Amino acid sequence: MKANKIINGLTLILIGIIFLANTLGILEWSVWSNIFKLWPLLLVSLGLSLILRGKGLSFLGPLIILLAIILGAGAIYMGINFEGEIVSEVKTLSREIVVEVQKAPEAELVPEVKTPSETETALEVESAQEAEVTPEVKESPKIEKTSIELKFDVGKLTLNESTPLLYECISQYQYKEFEPFEKFSRTEKEANIIIYHSPVTKKRISNNIKNNWELKLNNQIIYNLSIKTGAINMDSNLSGFKVEKLYIESGVSNINLVIPKYNSKIIINTGASNIDIAIPKEVGAMLNIDSGIAIKNLNDFIKRNDTYISNNYDNSEFKTEIEIDCGVSNIHIFYTL
Repeated sequence: MKANKIINGLTLILIGIIFLANTLGILEWSVWSNIFKLWPLLLVSLGLSLILRGKGLSFLGPLIILLAIILGAGAIYMGINFEGEIVSEVKTLSREIVVEVQKAPEAELVPEVKTPSETETALEVESAQEAEVTPEVKESPKIEKTSIELKFDVGKLTLNESTPLLYECISQYQYKEFEPFEKFSRTEKEANIIIYHSPVTKKRISNNIKNNWELKLNNQIIYNLSIKTGAINMDSNLSGFKVEKLYIESGVSNINLVIPKYNSKIIINTGASNIDIAIPKEVGAMLNIDSGIAIKNLNDFIKRNDTYISNNYDNSEFKTEIEIDCGVSNIHIFYTL
């Protein structure tokens, strides 16, 4: 009897926690749909309670109900329904470095009309009139520099791998609103790309979102990257890429970043954040930080007025300028071995 009371009490507490998570936007209300799919376990629970009544094991019935609620809530939190499907879709956007092929206008053939008495017969004249001219094929110039802007509300961004293409963006998302789209334009050897998704409601933003973007770059192209998001978990190693400028704007962020081995400028504008920046030994860094409440770990820097300068700045092969404007943050900037 005592075990029954404990399990019943725990079940009520768990139901209350799930309702609280619903109202705070931590769990979706659809969690109850997942739980109700397990309703046959209610019959199993009642059957066990009747069979084991008076045998000291009647608590197994309520225990099954408790475990069913935990299973249903845990599954929806992980993005899994009970048809065995992952509640997500995958979409890939990409571009070639040589984007288009231009064909010269087809020339019109104006045959010389000859009489049958001349060397060509009338049949040969007719064949000449029907002949087609093969058009000239001209490839557009190869793109050498690209600006990419990523605009998404919340999610994880990974940028570590290279591609022989101009870029690849692989997006895995739960909800249709997060399906990515591309806007592309170019002028001669430069390209501009915007990758975005549809507007998302406040309610959707506050839910437990599984929205993962992986961006792949070409290590022969020069890039300007702009990332604008509400909340981001970012894991990026740019050491093998030519990134001239990186701009990150976010409300809440967890940023793990390796600076490119290239002359660059890094701008981070964020609210509450954890920022870890690793700098290759070939790169000298100049750092400006405008922060509210921040814990700073900058052991490899010397402070001059309001600017932090790395010990190797004057003798470095490449140079980077880092500007951080943040609220409550933990900032760790260090050199790799």
